Amino acid sequence: MKRMARQRGVALIIALILVALATILASKLTFDGFLERRRAMGVLAAEQALHFGLGAEALAAGVLVQDAQTSPTQTALTGAWAQPTQPLPITPPNDPEGEPIGILQGELEDMQGRFNLNNLAHVIQAAPPQGGGARGGLPQPPIQDPQPLEQFQHLLAAVGVEPKWAAIARDWIDADDTPGSPDGAEDQVYTSQTPPYRTGNWPMMSPSELMNLPGFGADRYRKIAPYVTALPTATATINICTASAPVLESLLANSSGEYTPEVLASGRKTGCFPDATSFGNILGPKHTALSKYYGTKSDYFRLTTHVTLGTTEFTLYSLLLRGGGGRVTPLLRSFGTP
Repeated sequence: MKRMARQRGVALIIALILVALATILASKLTFDGFLERRRAMGVLAAEQALHFGLGAEALAAGVLVQDAQTSPTQTALTGAWAQPTQPLPITPPNDPEGEPIGILQGELEDMQGRFNLNNLAHVIQAAPPQGGGARGGLPQPPIQDPQPLEQFQHLLAAVGVEPKWAAIARDWIDADDTPGSPDGAEDQVYTSQTPPYRTGNWPMMSPSELMNLPGFGADRYRKIAPYVTALPTATATINICTASAPVLESLLANSSGEYTPEVLASGRKTGCFPDATSFGNILGPKHTALSKYYGTKSDYFRLTTHVTLGTTEFTLYSLLLRGGGGRVTPLLRSFGTP
């Protein structure tokens, strides 16, 4: 009897263990299935959000084309493109009057109201060979435009960042391996880092590349980020109708306080401010030399699109080029960070 009781006890324990294992397995399969469904829903929502973002690009292109037609010589903050938009509800395609399934909101920003970092590599002309004449001399590096470097130095100082980083940023972009100034840095500096890497020697794709400069860091980047951009050209002009106070002051090469944020906000309620004539008057004798670095028209804009679908949040940054004839072309798209 005792032996049979022990056997029944062992069988009961084995049965309990099997039930527990089956319960654990069922729970794991259920949880894995839940995660897989959530993952699939997230991927689907992100794909849908991307297409809504592409739709926002089309809407923004229409606004920019209309602005070019109504104001062909100026791009000012009074234009329709610069006005804040209300969140647009996203409704099911089969039930337009039904409960919204998400929200879409977009915002356009004039990128020529910022300093273009790729202007640092602008070349005035190729230097003649050493020894004169077109033949027999040694090739010399091209002559770089000093004005963008000086402007970026003033801009860095205005936001509390050391001006020396301007020369380092220029060496990051230019095509040669020779420091352009005592403050510059080329491969010999970058290959000594841990881990080692090389200079870009190519135009920046994003202003965040500034954090590749050894020691620049996130804190300095946060200070300068609102005032810089990376456009696919080395000759982008500053739009004085939309530029911020620090960017305008960097063109003036001083901190006179002529254009404070309050003054700009007040003056721009009715159109372009400052206008080209008054800005040229403030520049004085430098106007002739600097007139090619600023204007009142913009070609590059950044569209920031926020899409919310259920619990999925998606942000698309689109760099748009408004070319001749009002044609708008997306040049670059990024997700999550500009």
